[in-house]
Amino acid sequence: MSSDVLEKRYRVLLRAYPASYRRERADELIDTLIGDEPTTRRWPSVREAASLIRGALRVHGGSTAARPTAVLLWQGIHLAAMALLALGVLIGLDDIVEAFQFGGLSDPLAVLRNQGIHTIMVGAALVALVAGRTRTAAVLVVAAAVVPTAISQYLFLNSLPQWWAPVLATPLIVVGLRRPADVPPAPRANAVLVTAGILALHLISAGGLRRVDTSAQIVAAGTVIAGAAAFLWVATADQRLLIAAAPTLLLGTLHQLGNAGPSGELLYRPDALPSLVVAVLMAIGAVASTRLRQRTRA
Repeated sequence: MSSDVLEKRYRVLLRAYPASYRRERADELIDTLIGDEPTTRRWPSVREAASLIRGALRVHGGSTAARPTAVLLWQGIHLAAMALLALGVLIGLDDIVEAFQFGGLSDPLAVLRNQGIHTIMVGAALVALVAGRTRTAAVLVVAAAVVPTAISQYLFLNSLPQWWAPVLATPLIVVGLRRPADVPPAPRANAVLVTAGILALHLISAGGLRRVDTSAQIVAAGTVIAGAAAFLWVATADQRLLIAAAPTLLLGTLHQLGNAGPSGELLYRPDALPSLVVAVLMAIGAVASTRLRQRTRA
């Protein structure tokens, strides 16, 4: 009876793997985990649970594909475009709410003209990309980078992060149209989860680092460290996240450079913390480690 309960709980963990992988390997994995000897255990160990989850992340990241490096690059590019657009929408919505809180209600059309049209168009491009309409998304993202700026130069003149989102996403989506036929697209549900994880990384509250109160600084530093550690734990298994997150890390830096703000400000903004060097190293590290594993496996 204990073995039956333990097997059910292992199978719950195995649901983190893609369905095709479970159909081929689930029984083999269960036999390996439980073994032939009777057991009184009713729960998987923490180490086993963590190993199974990391294994699932690696499979989602293409580690079992015929060309894992190609999967990493092409799916990473697609996920990066999604994450950029989602982050642009998130920042845009936040700025619109802030605009209405501080006087925007007196001239809502100005808020719509300066910020709303851009957010709507970026959102439309994101929806098309999530739905798998890549060509439609390519047209919409180009329009989102051009049309709102022609209507109002508010975002452009202030070099706001949401203005950069479709600008950076455009070449990624266009390049993604050339994805090789033997590289599968990122599954929609998985792509949404990856995008949500990258957004969570950017939502880490680092604002407390600016406060005089030492306890607030400690809490903020702990939050940043814990959030970054959680992201890296996932991203070192599914390294598509390193490719996908790299362009999003540039939005805050480009905003700061566009406004020629003091370099010290980069230390206080969660969207500006990573630099161009960090983003590039993340992408290079992901590709290099994937190629190394591929050679080892061969």
